[in-house]
Amino acid sequence: MNVTEELKSVTRTRKLLNAMLWLIVVGAIFYSLMTSTPLVSAHSEWAWSGWALGILTDAAFILSISADAVLSRHGIASGRWPMAFRWVTGLASLFLNTWSSVAEKDWVGVAIHAIAPAILICAAEVAPIYRRKFRDLETALSALVTEEKVTQAVTPRKVTRNKKPKEVTVTPLVTAPVTEPSVTAEEKEVTGNQLSATKQGIKDAFLAGLSATDAAKKVGKSRPYVSKVYKEIREGLELTA
Repeated sequence: MNVTEELKSVTRTRKLLNAMLWLIVVGAIFYSLMTSTPLVSAHSEWAWSGWALGILTDAAFILSISADAVLSRHGIASGRWPMAFRWVTGLASLFLNTWSSVAEKDWVGVAIHAIAPAILICAAEVAPIYRRKFRDLETALSALVTEEKVTQAVTPRKVTRNKKPKEVTVTPLVTAPVTEPSVTAEEKEVTGNQLSATKQGIKDAFLAGLSATDAAKKVGKSRPYVSKVYKEIREGLELTA
């Protein structure tokens, strides 16, 4: 799985969810005003003020959704009173939309006019849950992306050369064979593992936010060496960003 692409996909989906929620809110408010205004006007001393109660109810609902949007983005649940506030405003909108049909015992009209408020109430309840889940997922994927970039920065790059250097023949002055100390494959493997373990320890210290001095004490290497590896990690992150 490409973690970077998956993170971008999750972010796009979260933004689409927010856009669809506000589209539902705007559509429900527009429909609610058309339905509730005649009812309120018929029971008000000022017929022209029929739209005021509908706007007041919908404004309270928007307040609740906006507050939940900010809190859920930081992983905070709003609590019982905000939930009660959402339900009161949602049920008030449901009443304003359906009571004209209830009074006339038009049950088909009741069902039709109840659809928009019901969708709005459900959207207000489910949106904070979706936001918190997407936030947790994005946080986890962001950590994986950072770790992947650090790993790429620490891992030594292989240098490939297209041209082979020219061979130079040197005539030895001493004809006696010179023997070099032999290094077994097992010793080479141990040395490579030690180097890999050291760099892995430095990488873990970098991810943990340790300073170069603290990291040097932890892995048992000199501070200049650890600082050099830290610099390579930062340069690698800048290149892969």
